[in-house]
Amino acid sequence: MTATLHIKNDIFQMVLSQISADGKRKQKWISTGLHTKGNKRKAESVMKDLLLEYENSTVVLSKDILFTDFILDWLETIKNNVEVNTYECYKDIISRYVLTYFNDKKTTLRQLEPIHIQQMYNHYIQQGLSPTTVLKFHANVRKALQHAVKMNLITYNPADRVEKPKKQKFNASFYDDEQINKLLSALKDEPMYSAVLLTSFYGLRRSEILGLRWQDVDFKNKTITICNTVTEYKTVVEKKRTKNQSSLRTLPLVTEIENYLIQLQKEQTDSKAYFGDEYADNDFVCKRSNGEAFRPNYLTERFGKLLKRHGLPKIRFHDLRHSSASLLLSKGFSLKEIGEWLGHADIGTTANIYAHVQFKAKQGMADSIGNSLKVS
Repeated sequence: MTATLHIKNDIFQMVLSQISADGKRKQKWISTGLHTKGNKRKAESVMKDLLLEYENSTVVLSKDILFTDFILDWLETIKNNVEVNTYECYKDIISRYVLTYFNDKKTTLRQLEPIHIQQMYNHYIQQGLSPTTVLKFHANVRKALQHAVKMNLITYNPADRVEKPKKQKFNASFYDDEQINKLLSALKDEPMYSAVLLTSFYGLRRSEILGLRWQDVDFKNKTITICNTVTEYKTVVEKKRTKNQSSLRTLPLVTEIENYLIQLQKEQTDSKAYFGDEYADNDFVCKRSNGEAFRPNYLTERFGKLLKRHGLPKIRFHDLRHSSASLLLSKGFSLKEIGEWLGHADIGTTANIYAHVQFKAKQGMADSIGNSLKVS
């Protein structure tokens, strides 16, 4: 096996040559992604590394499979090894973006190079797709191609050599305490009021509030334990676990919430008697009057409509979680304490999300210094 360096469209290209079993010479062109000006030594180094990878592998250059066929096969391979929602998400994002882009190109797995993946990312960014969404399907493409490396179908992962779009910094929206109280007052007669109330007080994730069961509420010891979740992509899935180990947590039962839950439990008992056999009997805390559990996506969609109806500022349901955290931060609680309350696995997550709220504390520090020191 030999390799030579060529120039095509002002980019260094490596041409890999191999004599196949039938005595015919097979060639593969691989873009280094490096422009010719000032990059010759780097291109030679890349070529040397690539050649070594091929020589040390059992990959056969004549192997041929369409990239689109391979990634569909990979989806079937992982189907039974990931959560139902995870699989649905992978399949949807690959079908919507990766297959749509590559279907007409007929690019084989062997022909796939970093430049092809880079061009796909550039295409979607130019169409207005957010860098965050592109990064999501980059993760899928990379996982699929890593599997191809393990199966000796390709010798390296071309997705490792692309320039990923820069992730957009997320700035959480939130309500202050006055707005939260106005929201709770406006929604007091809504079926989903219990979900809004508990999320506002405890900053729970949507999956956590819908997974909360009466058995998780300990009136004797005055605690609420977050240990179950309900998620939805296309299928609603109940899980006897939380997002991560840190999400499994026990929180104090706030007196106002305790009184509310006692009343709610009585109302649900009365509803069960009223609906009889038509009552959907389950242990969920947040549900409709007939016992039917809320779908996660319904909660999100209905929340937005209710805000519009009552003339309240637009936020997502998940932003109630941010509002709860922001309120705690403004009351002087530390990021570590708030992270534990929210069930964050890493304090860095808390710090990154609520950096905008911390600016208020910095303003106070600036004012304090300004009052102490004078400009001559």
